[in-house]
Amino acid sequence: MIRILTDGSHHGDLYESLCMLFEDRFGWELYRPTGMEFWDEGLWNYERHMPHGIEVARQYLLPWGTDSAVGDHFEREDTTHPGRIHKLVTLEQVRSQPFDIILATLAENEEGFASLARSIGARFGIQTGNEGTINRYDLADFCMFSTAREHTPWVPHVFYHQEFSLADFRFEYPPTENDVAATWVQCLSSAPEDWQRFETLAHATPELRWFHHGHCCQDCGYWRSNVQTTPEVAAQMRAARIGVHFKRWSDGYGHVIHNLFAVGKPVIATASYYTDKLAGPLFVDGVTSFDVQTRSTDEVVAIVRRLAQDDDYHRQISANAAARFREVVDFDADAGAIRGMLDGVLSDPVAA
Repeated sequence: MIRILTDGSHHGDLYESLCMLFEDRFGWELYRPTGMEFWDEGLWNYERHMPHGIEVARQYLLPWGTDSAVGDHFEREDTTHPGRIHKLVTLEQVRSQPFDIILATLAENEEGFASLARSIGARFGIQTGNEGTINRYDLADFCMFSTAREHTPWVPHVFYHQEFSLADFRFEYPPTENDVAATWVQCLSSAPEDWQRFETLAHATPELRWFHHGHCCQDCGYWRSNVQTTPEVAAQMRAARIGVHFKRWSDGYGHVIHNLFAVGKPVIATASYYTDKLAGPLFVDGVTSFDVQTRSTDEVVAIVRRLAQDDDYHRQISANAAARFREVVDFDADAGAIRGMLDGVLSDPVAA
């Protein structure tokens, strides 16, 4: 049995994608760290340079009162993906049990996790999910990239898409809230130009109800919800008529944008920003999506109105978006490439 330790629990949907890959597809075991010893010994270093660093570490490393001791590890229910159980191990358990792979998904944890891997005879891997990170490729035995990379390392590596449930993020037509345009960009209001664009379009198209979802700006007049589970997000996306995605900063894999295309939403977006990103091929202007960065406000308003009023046109763009997702993203092929890479890595002797 291949056993993996990763820090990927800092992002719920990233961790779920790793569970789907390693546990559901490969039949391996995935673990996450628990206990502040990982911080105390300099293995977990995410945000350590910040005044709030230790509080962030506590958020991810402190045990919960509901954790259950199960043999050689602990278990915790994943409240964001109902039915998923996470396995957790203390640092003492990591050192006293066999682990085959230590996988860092946070650049700041790479040196500490690489040191831990070498000390227990495990392979060390890097997974990237954010653009522009500076990574310690020199420490890695392999890399998994779910973002575009300007440079790639001289170690085994795979570019892939983080998997999510296509049963939840399925294409079904027609939408049940035919007058809703919605965005799931967290804290859209913190980007003044994009927030103004959102408000302008909302004012110009009163035939639609415009909403944003997330934990920010809950008193702005457009806020609708901050749901706690990914299946609830999927249900909201399936129900809406139009997806809105204005984001030009700090994007990585892009769960939201991939989710919107998977459910077949016509997407009004800052698409030019994604030209060199992993999600870029999903955007086919005028076919699956519409780029607000290359159009005037009046042109965008006209497109939104047509999507709102012309059912045949809306149905075609929706079908195009769903089909394009399935052309670009192949979770089966991605998993096969990762399995082939890891079978090779695991067959080689561990570097001393």
